[in-house]
Amino acid sequence: MNDLNGGDYSRPRDRAPIFRPHDLVQIAPEALPDDAPAWARAVLANGEPVVVRRGRRDGNRLPVGVRGASRDRRHALQVAPEHICGAVITPESLVESAAPQRAADVPALAALVELRALMTPWAGAWGIGGAVGYELASGVAACHEDSDIDLLLRLLERPDTAALRRLAAQLAELPVRCDLQMETPAGGVALADWLSEAADVLVKSDQGPYLAADPWRRGNL
Repeated sequence: MNDLNGGDYSRPRDRAPIFRPHDLVQIAPEALPDDAPAWARAVLANGEPVVVRRGRRDGNRLPVGVRGASRDRRHALQVAPEHICGAVITPESLVESAAPQRAADVPALAALVELRALMTPWAGAWGIGGAVGYELASGVAACHEDSDIDLLLRLLERPDTAALRRLAAQLAELPVRCDLQMETPAGGVALADWLSEAADVLVKSDQGPYLAADPWRRGNL
């Protein structure tokens, strides 16, 4: 529980690090600083989880974000291990979650059955984040009629480009927008950016964003 170090988030979940960006954890209300907004305190008092953020780690503090009811309600903080409660909820653990009854009113939730069938070849390596993942994990109505689906795909080795193009084409056929982020050894890379064949792609790392030609090449790490 006290292993708050970062590392290679493209690795399988049975290896370190324990806490990864997009994971959900519960924290004690006393973890919030005195100047935290009242809405953030209400979120924790309601027993809702916080989202693990990408950010610098020293092994003593975990970067997380409290998620409010709207985009302007996001509160970032660093949490000590003694304030982390319970087990980690991973994006991968949500892929078989039953769609809430709200699926009839929220296209992103209704599309989950199709999405799961489409992602079968990537079993064990993909997960659901964003508002859809938060709602599946917490039961809180985090999605709305125009919500996208945020996907995460862990790829320790550089994948076949043709396979990724097929995946992108299949996702584009779903009735809702799906944004897929690949977790590479160097950091997070948007699938759309990689398939654009630009000379460099934007990599999101714990040390901040940067450009790299190949996020799977060890020299970038």
